[in-house]
Amino acid sequence: MKIFVDGIMHLGDMMIASSVFPVIKKKYPEAEVHFLVMESLAPAAELIEGVDKVIPYAYKSGGGVKGVFQMANMLRKEKYDIGISVDPRERVTLMKWLAGIPVRVTVEEALGWKLGWERLFYHTDVSLNGWDVRNRLMSESFHEAMRRYFGIKDEGFIYPTLKPSSEKAVARAKELFSPLKSKRGVISFCVVTSGDNRRKDWPAERFAELSNRLIKKGYGLVFTGIAEHNEVIAKIIEGVEDKTAVLNIAGKTNLEELVAVFRASKLFITLDTGSAHLAAVAGAKVLTIFSFNSPEIYGAAGKYTKSVSAHVPCSGKYRCFDRKTCDKDDCFALVTVDMVESAADELLQ
Repeated sequence: MKIFVDGIMHLGDMMIASSVFPVIKKKYPEAEVHFLVMESLAPAAELIEGVDKVIPYAYKSGGGVKGVFQMANMLRKEKYDIGISVDPRERVTLMKWLAGIPVRVTVEEALGWKLGWERLFYHTDVSLNGWDVRNRLMSESFHEAMRRYFGIKDEGFIYPTLKPSSEKAVARAKELFSPLKSKRGVISFCVVTSGDNRRKDWPAERFAELSNRLIKKGYGLVFTGIAEHNEVIAKIIEGVEDKTAVLNIAGKTNLEELVAVFRASKLFITLDTGSAHLAAVAGAKVLTIFSFNSPEIYGAAGKYTKSVSAHVPCSGKYRCFDRKTCDKDDCFALVTVDMVESAADELLQ
């Protein structure tokens, strides 16, 4: 059995959709599973348990069709038995059809919408009738769609996981933590979201106050991220009273090392980012601070996760209709340090 899965998604969405792989392997333990992803996310996809081969795709929104035919020719040679789409965009839909994959399945209802003309190119569009996608984690919705397709009825949610960290990555995490002064272990942070939409970010002053409280409880703090996050991290650290208990490693880890950092941390506190989902699937304890997105839908798929949201009427549990131009800050301003600290204490216990 050879199964093709496509998911041209961002990091967080890809980790959410990784909940299909435990179900596939449950049904076909010996199947060879290939995963088509955006080229930039291939290293992350290779860490997912249940994925035997990653196919990088140089996807560009609005791009031409030449790459579709080239990829279809390549896929045809693989002789797949089933093609499963977790995000059936136009090009990957046509790609599977042109490749002649004999059974083509889509589970797009887990995303909260239904196909248009693309439906004509699939043999099965898995229905989630009776399943409330607006009040269930999207990872659970993907999982449920796969269970329905394969007829698996006697299993609860099987958490997606990442492959074990290498000894080298574990050693690197220990090396990074070594300068820290801490009695109770390390708490790691992600304090900046991707893109230019700062509506998902929590004020630096509150991160600083939370940091001081956690340090007084005996924890050392590590700030993760990319080099572009250093300005915000520096502002937070400026407000920290005990500088010996904090460390900035933004831009100093590769992906595998970052996963090892998450696993070595007592807790990972993050904004609504791809890192939240990566850490959760890695098995870390994760606390996600939400602004306008719904934690009921976009919460991380892990055994040890919690979310904090102000649940204001136009965001959180509801739907934000104007997040790009809205001039209000309720959705993150109403998330207090006390709220985050309380949720952190629950996870740490």
